[in-house]
Amino acid sequence: MNDVTATARPVEDIWPYVDQIPPNDHRGHRLEDVAYVYEDGSSSYHHVLSATDVANVFLAVVISLKAGSILGHHLLDLNEKYGLA
Repeated sequence: MNDVTATARPVEDIWPYVDQIPPNDHRGHRLEDVAYVYEDGSSSYHHVLSATDVANVFLAVVISLKAGSILGHHLLDLNEKYGLA
């Protein structure tokens, strides 16, 4: 994965999609602005990480660059995954 935060151009407006995500999917975390955008090695997908009100917890939205559409989302809790404080 390559950090393309500084150079990525919006492919899809994620906010209408994010607004439809059930609160259970982000475990009640308050969503904030986009913090990072990562692109896979084949330049096929963007993983758009929105910050939350908790450090190291992000809502990742996956976008297909070829289709120009959102594929899904995942709550990425690095605190839980890696035992961060």
